[in-house]
Amino acid sequence: MSEAGPTRRGAWAMWGLATSVSVTAVFHRNALAVASLLAERRFHVGSSALAGLVALQLGIYAVMQVPSGLMADRFGPRHMLGTAALLMGGGELVFAAAHGIALGLVGRGLVGLGDAVTFLSVMRLVQNWFPARRYSLLAALAALTGGAGQLVSTLPLHLGLEHLGWEATFSATALVTFAVAVPMWLLVRDRPPDLPADGIERSEVSLSVSDRSTARQALGEVTRRPGTWQGMCAHFGLAGAYVVFTALWGYPFLVRAEHYSSARASDALGLVVVSSIGASPLLGLLMSRVPASRVPVVYAVGGAIGGSWVGALVTGTGHLPGWLVVTILISTGLGPPASAAAFDLAREANRPQHGGAATGVVNIGGFTAAVLSDIAIGLLLAIVGHGGHRPSAFEWPMASVPTMVAVGMAGFWWFDRLRHASLTTGPLDHGSWNRVAPG
Repeated sequence: MSEAGPTRRGAWAMWGLATSVSVTAVFHRNALAVASLLAERRFHVGSSALAGLVALQLGIYAVMQVPSGLMADRFGPRHMLGTAALLMGGGELVFAAAHGIALGLVGRGLVGLGDAVTFLSVMRLVQNWFPARRYSLLAALAALTGGAGQLVSTLPLHLGLEHLGWEATFSATALVTFAVAVPMWLLVRDRPPDLPADGIERSEVSLSVSDRSTARQALGEVTRRPGTWQGMCAHFGLAGAYVVFTALWGYPFLVRAEHYSSARASDALGLVVVSSIGASPLLGLLMSRVPASRVPVVYAVGGAIGGSWVGALVTGTGHLPGWLVVTILISTGLGPPASAAAFDLAREANRPQHGGAATGVVNIGGFTAAVLSDIAIGLLLAIVGHGGHRPSAFEWPMASVPTMVAVGMAGFWWFDRLRHASLTTGPLDHGSWNRVAPG
């Protein structure tokens, strides 16, 4: 699609319908955070087994990102989003009926599988319907709409579990998810009528059938681009911290380490989401209108997240001043909208018909970081923290958060250097990482 191309008629309607699946996916992804302590009692498990529930869900998400991106390119957003809603609804029904960890794992696995294909399909639809200059904005707005699902997964979900119970609450959310699947099949269209199936304007380039890359060739090309890996590292550092906090460990940290009541902890998690929602349009517009701001935004937000957590570790959990807790919550919420830069850098570095594959590689970053940190926190709590029941038990386990931010920012810096070197030394030599001078 051309850089200056107009937004096609009906684009916003397609985007709105598609993001309804994104909202439900984010709700399901984060629901266990508020339900974590109740799940311990229902399944009769400790912190390490509870971490396994989330690790399985997020692990499936991470592993499926490249296949999901390729499937979004191959089958189109409509089929992928409809299937995603059915998988998540089925998984939630299984989770509602589960009384043991085994069936709970099956339910979370199905939810993770459906969640895995949602975001990439939404962004593939964006690539088909909107001009490229709006990509950063719409990636950030996707985080904003996802925030609606997260808000429902905080205090409203807490109230539902408290007054309706486990089975009724999760069964109801499953039925709502099934209902969301209906307009995906009936109303959503993969692309406007004037856009060819390969996602590129005919006026810009003409590709014969024999020239189209296979899935393996597409993935090979995507992974040879420094811009793809730069985006993946940004997502690792920025989105990883957010997912760790909102998907599981934020609620137990606030209740057991900071002595918050259940309702107050739910409200505090809501502040993380409000921070993300509030920053999404602002950062999205900034990065869309001033592309040079993308790299500084990543560094600034990464520094804020890592610095606030380092401050918490130095101070010692269990007695953090209120202003530091608020700083942690707000800075963590900035991660997803800032990571919109990651997807834009990867899109810019790759051919349009490989948009789904490139987005998939980037999206692996944050969820790989979340899985690693989730498992590390659960194991450390089980080994040295008495299951997380003492306030001081959270000090060393939570050190994984600033660690993964630092790793992500270091990788981002390194691949930024490679990307700039490639811009000055010539086109990509597809056989290696090196760039060669033209001619």
